[in-house]
Amino acid sequence: MLPGHGEVGEMNSGFFPFNPGSSLGKIASLSELKASASLCHTPRQFRALLDSLQTFFPFKNLICIWGYPSRKTIRYIFNHSFPIEFVRWYLTKGMLWQGPMFQEWLRTNKSQIGYDVRRRLKGQFDPEILERAKRSNLEGGLLGGIHKRDVWIFFAMIMGSEESCRAHLKQFDQILPVLAKTLRRCCPRPLLTKREATVLERRTMGELIKQIAAAEKISQRTVRKHLQSIKKKLYTDDLVNAVVIAVRSGMLLHTVEKERTSRVASRKEP
Repeated sequence: MLPGHGEVGEMNSGFFPFNPGSSLGKIASLSELKASASLCHTPRQFRALLDSLQTFFPFKNLICIWGYPSRKTIRYIFNHSFPIEFVRWYLTKGMLWQGPMFQEWLRTNKSQIGYDVRRRLKGQFDPEILERAKRSNLEGGLLGGIHKRDVWIFFAMIMGSEESCRAHLKQFDQILPVLAKTLRRCCPRPLLTKREATVLERRTMGELIKQIAAAEKISQRTVRKHLQSIKKKLYTDDLVNAVVIAVRSGMLLHTVEKERTSRVASRKEP
């Protein structure tokens, strides 16, 4: 789990104090969800909110992502309870952009029941993703979020059965704006910091740790710490796998473009 950027414990509008190290208690209504969400300011607190949400909205697994519509780029991944092995495979394959589920949501800008999408677009699904989803008990989900001109925020909640999906679809639409707003407040910056993205980009270009350290004016130990942090954030223990995930997710897009711009500028210099 990613570390938070701070903690709060003050009272808010007469509501209970937020101890980020403990559960929020049971959430029994949309109004209680909104009140609890208003207290969240860190990834750790957002996780606690989702834990408490399960008493009101009985999802089994949840993952949420935000990115930019202008390009195929994921900027943040918050995995609450999807199996790590599945998330790693999904990101390594770049399945978000290839999979019909996400594309159907983008096209319609409406919440989707996974079972319905599979029936409508049966021929478009990669058999491997269906097999892996079945093996990981990730069949039967609600998919949706917020899709604006400058950002998209996507949630996938596994409900366990088609009946549960249909029974909670309206409620899903009600809680999405609250959760999306809270995710962006708790996780406003990209998953990889600018320094991490730069270090990883330099590594993909073949630079050694000592070369990266010299170029970035940091110690070799700090470079290694950045690489360890990157692997942890991208759900892998392998640096090559981390590079593949970062590239296919678009996380290195800004550093790649910066490098290209720099090269073009250097060629023009007399």
